[in-house]
Amino acid sequence: MGTRQQEKSEMTRRELKETATRLFLEKGYEAASIQDIAAAAGYSVGSVYRQWKSKQQLFMEIWDEYVSGFIRDSVIFAPEAPDCDTMIDYLLRRSRIFAGQELTKKLYSTSLMLSAMYDYEGLADWAHKYQQMLYLFLKQVSGSDDEPKLKTTASILHCLLNADAMSASDVKSPHYEFEYEALKDNLIAIVNTCL
Repeated sequence: MGTRQQEKSEMTRRELKETATRLFLEKGYEAASIQDIAAAAGYSVGSVYRQWKSKQQLFMEIWDEYVSGFIRDSVIFAPEAPDCDTMIDYLLRRSRIFAGQELTKKLYSTSLMLSAMYDYEGLADWAHKYQQMLYLFLKQVSGSDDEPKLKTTASILHCLLNADAMSASDVKSPHYEFEYEALKDNLIAIVNTCL
């Protein structure tokens, strides 16, 4: 495929994803059909199917890019050599920002429903880097070389931060509620187990 054709294909793909995202938010995943997406973007249904095998695959690519991009930014813009309080504040702010995004609130439950059959490439990579960031933070603040304990503690922090980030989504069960200061105190207590 020539460069010009590749650029056209990438533009088509981007426009279809933007339109699909808008329609998923407006109508919901189930109500937004491939025909709706194609028509709203000004393309044929065949154009959509040339890019993705199914609506599910289209949705999962959108979700993967959204979440992996957010995690990537969280890792890239994390404070350098922070103390415990600074890092926990940063992590909680990022969690709350993610929770407040319209995509998170409206489409998280859809991602859960569809994800059993999808391999998140970007998301898995950035989630691993986020986990590594937490591990290195714990190692730095604790001075410990107890790798199993540091990795376990990083996993616990990661799970709690994920639960906090999803607490504002449209998922009905389980529904967690986290008050900022209480959660912060508990996260700091968990970090202190490594000291």
